[in-house]
Order: sequence, then structure tokens, then C-alpha cells
Amino acid sequence: MKIIGIILSGFTQALVPLLAAGPLPDEVIPVEALRSPFCLVAESVQISVGKDMALVEGDYDFRYVRRYDAAAMPDQISFPYAVFVPKSAESLEDFIAITEAKLHVGSLDFAPGDFVALPDGSGTAIQIPPADARIVLLVFKIPRRLLRQQCRLHISHCQPHYHCAGKTVAACLPLLPDFESLKNELLFSRNDFTVEFETVDAVQLHRLSVNQSVERETPQHVSVHPVDREVIAVEVAGLPGK
Repeated sequence: MKIIGIILSGFTQALVPLLAAGPLPDEVIPVEALRSPFCLVAESVQISVGKDMALVEGDYDFRYVRRYDAAAMPDQISFPYAVFVPKSAESLEDFIAITEAKLHVGSLDFAPGDFVALPDGSGTAIQIPPADARIVLLVFKIPRRLLRQQCRLHISHCQPHYHCAGKTVAACLPLLPDFESLKNELLFSRNDFTVEFETVDAVQLHRLSVNQSVERETPQHVSVHPVDREVIAVEVAGLPGK
């Protein structure tokens, strides 16, 4: 496993505190200059929550930014994507088997081609840290020829619930762009970034995380416009009397 330029795009801006929580492995070389020229401008994530697992599906809109297009940009563009996985999982094969993660662009599907396991203890840098899971960046590698000036990627994965302080938790780490560095090139609206949890089983939801922009909140539905570097986490509980 070797990832050059782990901070490749806005995908990992929300993970900066986590990456700073401990030393990166030797094979991970953070090189800001190699960031992707395809920058996130909108994000819509739907999380269908069952008793034991959630299905996470997101549409991500990207726009080409010329100043990040280095002459030596490779033929494949890397898109890191954060997931929670059980601590017992160790290999890329394990992560793919557990999450069934895939990226869809055009008429093609891609499985993760690499991963970065965040340092031990990095989960404690987020709200509602998992006791029995850890955060892994799955890295999708997409041929550049498939990406246009504006393009939409659809990413999905299955995520087992984790536990924190005796609670069963479903959580999401939004991707988010680097708003500050792109503010002169792109116009952003917070309403273009949405994460929604919805029950699909005999469960109810209770938001555990502190979030600045909550659009809607009921026992069956939680909708948030994410802000930089905030995790969104809900407790998954059985219905009363069930």
C-alpha cells in the first residue's frame, strides 16, 4: 500500500484533525501540491438505517479547477472515501467484503484499489468515537479520461453500526470541499451539502453529535447540512415495546 498525496481533494478536509491525531505510516506521503484538480461542489448522502447496518449512498458533484492541474498529473485520479469498519478487519479484501463499497461514474463501477488505515487513536479526535471500529480511507482510482469539466460520482457502501458508551451508533464523515482555498473560483451554498439518515427497519434515531445546521429531526429522519470537520452520528435504538 502506497498513497502519494493523501490530501488529494476536499474529500479529506473533514479528516484533517484525524490525520493530525498521530504519525502517518511511512508509506503515506501527504503532498498538498498533488491534490486533485477535480473539486467537490455538492454532496447529497442518503443513509438507510436498519437494526444492525446502514446503507450509505451519495451523489458527489465535482468541478475541474485548472490551477490544481499539475503537468505531471497521473492518468488515474484518486478519490479517498472514509468508512467505519470493525477493528478486526485488516486488509483491503476485508474492507471490500464488509462494505461492498463501489464508485459509479458514467456506466462503469469501480471497487476501491487501495486504502489508508488512520493511526490508532485517531477515532478519538471525532465526536462519538467508536469503541469497536476504526476509520479507513478507501481509495478509488478512476481513469482521468472518464472525468469531465463537471462530473457526478455515485459512491455507496454498507456500514455495520459501531458502539460508543453502550450506545449503538450509525455515523457519517461528510466529504466536503476545501471551502476557503476555493472561494475565489467556486460559489458554494451550504444547502448543496446534505446528509440524511432515515429508518428502514423497526428502529428510531436520536442525534448524538453536535451539528451546526440541522434541517430536520424526528425519530425516523435526521437531515443535516454538514459544516467543516464535523461527524454526524445518531443512536440507533429499538422502538418502545419492541
